[in-house]
Amino acid sequence: MKVLLFGGTRFMGRYVLKALLEQGADVTIANRGTREENIGATNVICDRSQPGALEQFANSKFDVVIDFSAYASTWVEEAGNFFANKIEKYIFISTGAVYSSSNIFPITEDFPKGPPHPFADYAREKNRSEALLQEFSNKGFFTTTACRLPFVLGPDNYEDRESFAFSRLLKGLPILLGNGGKSIHSFVYAGDVADAIVAIINAGKKVDKQAFNIATQQATTSRGFVELAARVCKKETNILPYNPDDFALDVANFDLRNVAFPFPENNGYLGSEKIKETIGFVPKHNLESMLEIYFKWWLEKGDLEPKEYPLEQRILEKLNK
Repeated sequence: MKVLLFGGTRFMGRYVLKALLEQGADVTIANRGTREENIGATNVICDRSQPGALEQFANSKFDVVIDFSAYASTWVEEAGNFFANKIEKYIFISTGAVYSSSNIFPITEDFPKGPPHPFADYAREKNRSEALLQEFSNKGFFTTTACRLPFVLGPDNYEDRESFAFSRLLKGLPILLGNGGKSIHSFVYAGDVADAIVAIINAGKKVDKQAFNIATQQATTSRGFVELAARVCKKETNILPYNPDDFALDVANFDLRNVAFPFPENNGYLGSEKIKETIGFVPKHNLESMLEIYFKWWLEKGDLEPKEYPLEQRILEKLNK
């Protein structure tokens, strides 16, 4: 099996590469060349924002394309037309953000998509990409499956999520939680995402035109995330609730480069029964085991200092006055 992986030099892609290599796959990773090469794969430079970037694959033979890096739906449109009748399957890494905001949980694959949604632009591009791939499949170009992911955790996570909590807990620092941390989140372990992708490949045409939520069965609040992290590292929590309205904060302006807490105050509980019923896939890890694995890796890595964020400092300063 020959697989082309768009993206894949960071975090989740490394897990997928490992899982594919264990299946005996011949893997090519295409990215902009801004990261180190992945051992075991053929690494090629491909900047999809540039016209004609895919032409280097004109004489290549692939069975499966896995697309991690389609930030713009036009990239999926170009790839779909380019690989038409040249590949068997196109797997698109999508997001739980495609769904409209909901007060009914869990959110299943048949829920409404699109606005109203706090991450409208991001969701719009992902929804258009999914729709394009459905059209390509209807035309017989290839089969396609979308993987809708929640927050993905695990070693090599380049986002300051698990490390945000652990670094503050180890130092006894306060952790700010908007509205007391009541927002509900879904999670999945990066290794489980990789296993799900392998299962989807092996399922063949059975999963054509399907979209699957891939998440643990149990959802957790922001406060619950902190409390589980505290249990894992055997420290007491020091939680400081605050009112986001006092600082003109809303979900739409959430920015991981400047946070008070690394998850937005937005409810998102994804149900994942469909993939279980369709191909029998169930994630192996719950949130606590994800945090245990990450914490051990993070301690060995040794970069334990909390990252500083102006927003966090601004809120702390006002609360301490």
